[in-house]
Amino acid sequence: MLGLRSVPVAALVAGLSCLATLHVQAQSAPTSLEAQYREGLYQRETGRPYSAIETLESILAANPTLNRARLEVAVAYYRTLNFAKARAQAQAVLDDPTTPEAVRLSVLSFIKQLELDEAAAFGRPHKLDYSLSLGAVYDSNVNAGPDNAVLPGGLVLEPGATDKSDSGYLLQAGISHSWLSPTPVRSGESTGRFGWNSSVGVYYKGYGRYNEYNLGVLTAATGPALIMGKNWRGNLSFQADRLTLGDKKLALYTSVSPSATWRLGSGNEFTADAQLAYRNFARPEDQARDSHYNSLGFSYGGLYNSNRLTVQAGVRTFDEDAQEARYSNNGYEVFMGGRQNVWTGGDLFARAAWRHSGYDDVEPIYGIVRREDEYRLEFGASHQFDTGWLDQWQGAATFTIIQNKANLVLYEYDRNTLQITLGRSY
Repeated sequence: MLGLRSVPVAALVAGLSCLATLHVQAQSAPTSLEAQYREGLYQRETGRPYSAIETLESILAANPTLNRARLEVAVAYYRTLNFAKARAQAQAVLDDPTTPEAVRLSVLSFIKQLELDEAAAFGRPHKLDYSLSLGAVYDSNVNAGPDNAVLPGGLVLEPGATDKSDSGYLLQAGISHSWLSPTPVRSGESTGRFGWNSSVGVYYKGYGRYNEYNLGVLTAATGPALIMGKNWRGNLSFQADRLTLGDKKLALYTSVSPSATWRLGSGNEFTADAQLAYRNFARPEDQARDSHYNSLGFSYGGLYNSNRLTVQAGVRTFDEDAQEARYSNNGYEVFMGGRQNVWTGGDLFARAAWRHSGYDDVEPIYGIVRREDEYRLEFGASHQFDTGWLDQWQGAATFTIIQNKANLVLYEYDRNTLQITLGRSY
């Protein structure tokens, strides 16, 4: 929970509980007191630490020398991130001259572990990360154009409007800052922490011949987060993206994106997220594309094969309301993917997606409403280096196949890309 060393602590807690039960002085406690004590343990071990604290504290109020209950309430405080009270209760057992030596040693180990976990959880409320990625790309259709200049109905495209292939380079860099509140918050029986995440990033893809299709994105995002132990986390992100095409300003996207993730057992998660965005285009010929965009998505992620296989699947709906109805559209997307660790530091991954879009108004030339289905398949491999001058760098190669099918041939195209990158985080 929130950076605590759960495995060694669980073993330590079990040892403490066992030793305390064997050695402290409450062996002759009345049946009702013993039942109350066991109820407190049951509450703590079934995910109700605050109820356990109330139960065990009530025992101590009437029996202040009952060190068995004092040790157990120390563990309950520990699990709610109240390290100060956990330490105070454990110290009280140490200060009791009647405490057996075996129990004293376990309590000292518990306090030491508590101090380590407190430093891990609260010692660094601020965290600053840097990332850098460089790469090369080949694109079989940089302009997303059809493969034939002559379309059904006798329409002939302008020269250069058909598909163009090119190669180029990629650059991606970012800085992110995260902050976690030093004061835990309670929600029911769960303990959480507020946080705030901010990031700035830049992405640039440049082509060798057709630099009018160079794409740049400058992104800034910030927003609050709430982490409720291992059970639930949520965040709200405010973001701005400045897009350039051909090294000229294309658009400014501003958005707000809430999301929430629930833990489903061990290694499984369910996420719901949404986005509300305004897309403001800069070029006069694109003014009709200015739009309000919103989407809602649900996804599942899970770990399998001894945590070597990661699987994700989801669905998303979207709606875009543009200045001109011919650019307004809505639809849905379905996706699934997986990543398998195959060798030490090496993964193979794949992802498939289908996106359906329907537009609101007729196309001027054809006089009918546009419908599109995009099929996307990507697969690749990555490797994390751990020796030599590439230590801590990660290399990756991704091949992507895109087929865009439409009821209007003008908007149909095929596109294949190959991307090779080398990056790392600091």
